[in-house]
Amino acid sequence: MTQKTPGEIRAEAEAALKPLGQQRINVLAELDEIEKDVRPLIAEAVRMEVPYRRINEVTAVAPNTARAWAKAEAEKGSGS
Repeated sequence: MTQKTPGEIRAEAEAALKPLGQQRINVLAELDEIEKDVRPLIAEAVRMEVPYRRINEVTAVAPNTARAWAKAEAEKGSGS
């Protein structure tokens, strides 16, 4: 049996990564689409004084992210 070259070993490692890597890319793209819809909802929840902790519990969006999104939506809404 012959030993594999470093190039062959790298190629095998890359081939092993490809399926899950592509799946991850697809999931991230889907998440981006979902975030476009959820941002204004989170901003409204913040405006309605839903606690950041609760927003995190139901959306898995970090409190700092929720704050930033709410601020951005408010600025967009005020025309600033």
